[in-house]
Amino acid sequence: MMTSAFNKYFMGRVCLALRVLLLTAGVLLAAPAVADASHDHDETPAAAAGLASPRIRAASNLFELTGIYRNGQMTVYLDRFSTNEPVTDARMEFASGATKGIAAPQADGTYRIKFDGFAKPGVIPMAFTVTAGKDRDLLAGELTISDAHPHDEVTQPGLRWSGYALALFVVLFLAVLLARKRFPRFRRFPRFPKLHG
Repeated sequence: MMTSAFNKYFMGRVCLALRVLLLTAGVLLAAPAVADASHDHDETPAAAAGLASPRIRAASNLFELTGIYRNGQMTVYLDRFSTNEPVTDARMEFASGATKGIAAPQADGTYRIKFDGFAKPGVIPMAFTVTAGKDRDLLAGELTISDAHPHDEVTQPGLRWSGYALALFVVLFLAVLLARKRFPRFRRFPRFPKLHG
């Protein structure tokens, strides 16, 4: 009689442990997705260092500019150096090696540059001639385009752990189903019986 009661108690605790592990696996499975969502909408400076788009910065006594390379083209932000006031009506000429061109002004006050040299990874020296009203100046800098894909490298560990969590989830789920099928009376967790002397 005591052995039967102990078996009920033991199997009940086994089922409880399996359920707890099943819940833990579900949490682990969801964690990478939450981390990715957080990364997309609230990127930390440490992550930005590895994942930020290539950019170029240049400054003179009159102007300062920041160019951000993304999707095969560069968006340039131009400001007055002394006041940090955006300059939206300038003429911006660019040169890189033997290639020359004119940046196209955009409705949002930035300037767009399309250049075939952006397609190749490496260090790209660039010079900008900016004319705004009576002011004219030359700015120069370098754009570094890497051949690596840091976003893929960062997300691969998350995908790997998602696979582990999914496998653990499936194994534990099947274990719970098997335990319920084999021991139907243990679907509820019985309390340990009181032993009377």
